[in-house]
Amino acid sequence: MSDLLPLFPLGTVLFPGMVLPLRIFEQRYRTMFARRVDDDPIFGVVLTLSGREVGDQPEVYSVGTAASLLKAVRYDDGCVDLAVRGGRRFRLLAGHWDEGYLTATIEWIEPGERSTLAGEQTRRLAEQVTQAFSAYLDALERTADLRIERAELTGDPVMVAFTICSLMPFDTAQRQRLLEAMSPVQLLEVLLATIRRDRDLLLATGIGGAALDHPGSRFSAN
Repeated sequence: MSDLLPLFPLGTVLFPGMVLPLRIFEQRYRTMFARRVDDDPIFGVVLTLSGREVGDQPEVYSVGTAASLLKAVRYDDGCVDLAVRGGRRFRLLAGHWDEGYLTATIEWIEPGERSTLAGEQTRRLAEQVTQAFSAYLDALERTADLRIERAELTGDPVMVAFTICSLMPFDTAQRQRLLEAMSPVQLLEVLLATIRRDRDLLLATGIGGAALDHPGSRFSAN
């Protein structure tokens, strides 16, 4: 089943469950916000492939994430600060810029195989991923001489995986690759290998990952 959804091209990957702050200042996105403020999802977030976020019609990746509005703060100059949360993933089928912003026909990406065998494999992989993430944090504490407050990661294995994706300092290309995983098993296998690689890199060099300042830690402007 396909739907029509306005899209927000950014230099950031939005994962399901991840909260992302945004600042809207371009007129075209103010218009989009005004038209969609009461809709859920309010828009979709897609990673820019080429071109600029501001004042351009950039090419975008074909897999993105629907965003639900959590909070909006409007200013006298017309700018708006938003907080959105990632929801369902989608695949872009066709798009146009007739409204000044990108509007696309999209299809929703289903969670993937839910058989008993696949479920058991997913749970085992999820346990390995959480253990690897904990080991990565242990290594980070030792190499950086700091203490990290940790939250318990429980619940749906896929959402746990996406939560860890949003917390790890992966570069943007790796984040997009994880977002595009077409099954829970594929997502968890790629995530597990990447966390273990970054832990080894951290212990060997004191540097974990290619981007220590992940996108969720700062505002992303349109």
